[in-house]
Amino acid sequence: MKNKGHLFEEMVTDLTLNFLNAEEGFLADSDKYPLPGRLAVLAEGFARQMDLKEVNERLEDEGYETLYARSLYEAGLIYAFSHQMNYESWKELYRRYMEKYDRIADPKRQIFAGGKITLKQLEEYVRKNSSGEDLETEMLTRFMEKEIIDSRSEEDFFRFMDDNVENFSAVREKARYYFCKYLDLYIRNKCDKYYESCKTSERMLAQYGNVLEKEERGYLESLALEELNFLKPLTALKKDAKKSRGRMTLEEKRELLENTALTPGGIFDEFNYFYFGYVSTDWMELVFEIYGPVKEWPDNLKIRIAHALGYCGLNPDEDEKKTGLEKLEQREKEEIRKEEKLDLEYDRSGAKDAKLYQRGRSGEDFFREFITGKRDINRETLISFLLFVKMKISLNDDNKITLMRVNRILENCGFAQLRPGIGFDRFVIDFLRSSDPFSVMEEYVDRQVGKGENFYLYKVYKDAYCHQDELAEYLRMK
Repeated sequence: MKNKGHLFEEMVTDLTLNFLNAEEGFLADSDKYPLPGRLAVLAEGFARQMDLKEVNERLEDEGYETLYARSLYEAGLIYAFSHQMNYESWKELYRRYMEKYDRIADPKRQIFAGGKITLKQLEEYVRKNSSGEDLETEMLTRFMEKEIIDSRSEEDFFRFMDDNVENFSAVREKARYYFCKYLDLYIRNKCDKYYESCKTSERMLAQYGNVLEKEERGYLESLALEELNFLKPLTALKKDAKKSRGRMTLEEKRELLENTALTPGGIFDEFNYFYFGYVSTDWMELVFEIYGPVKEWPDNLKIRIAHALGYCGLNPDEDEKKTGLEKLEQREKEEIRKEEKLDLEYDRSGAKDAKLYQRGRSGEDFFREFITGKRDINRETLISFLLFVKMKISLNDDNKITLMRVNRILENCGFAQLRPGIGFDRFVIDFLRSSDPFSVMEEYVDRQVGKGENFYLYKVYKDAYCHQDELAEYLRMK
């Protein structure tokens, strides 16, 4: 990894020498300092000699996560800001503890050995990080942060590091925990329906076994297994559903499912399908999906879309309007050619009936790394996933997704709570409050597309990355 530590150091130095006026706003000069936004706020914290509360408030105001006590790098930053150390003092502290603890700063460490994710492993992770009604991750993080703040000296801080060396994580465990918890609830719900179908099949075979046609045997089981297509392989269960005798017991089926691999791509497809493919479909594709051929559009829509594409102004004269509409029609032809090419690819691969939501599979890698702990899940993806689970299955009162619970989860994860003045957050609030949430979603999609902008969920996961990797890249000073 290329060393970029000098950029962080230079920025702190420049800001300290050229102290900004409070009313100017720090990020207004972000072009001058080539740092990712969250790191820029941390650099500002050193330059302005902020305390921990001020830094965390600044991070929240800019839409970033607050400092996280279970991150090897951020633990030192929490100590530095809570004790208002200057940059040079912190840099020396950082050098000393990284010499000692660098070996544990490996974001590639996983709980899922070999990269395979089984249902049993997923539940084990959720159970391990839960303690009754309280989250163990939440309690541990708060305890660790308090220990850091209460350290009276660097010796106390190093003692804290020694005592908690096994508790550090490459990602924000609370966000990962919630993602995995609701994923587990979703899968368990589907499994329970499958087990119920197995019981029904057994009753039917006992009563009507002699008169049932082969295709009628285990029909309900086969149907329920289709709902578990993100667990693979299920071949043995599908074959067993067709048998009339010598069938697997329910416990054997449970054991097989528990050790079956979860496919993140299958989960992503379910997620994307629920949102009608809006996660993988850009606004231009949606225009033609929603409104059909250009010739059928009303004139005001043609002008709005042509303007959004830069083909004409909002109030064009006749010549500009004509040119803009010609370019729009040309763009339509390009989109049709792109559709035909994709259809041909699906046809060749045997996926003739593939839908729009099956494109854009980049989300598969993100979902895998959210689960395995190689990438921090971003706020928007976590919220979107919670809404997905809320709408797909029934949840008990302890886990029900309400506006209040979403805000509590966000706060526990170090994310900003929902803010009505921000587009994505406003959509989430309206979605949660509505008796017809899908109508709300369609209204927001139409509004965004009409402005020539992608819907909020388009590649919602794209801003997710491993914060520890970023800090390692910009704070490493060797």
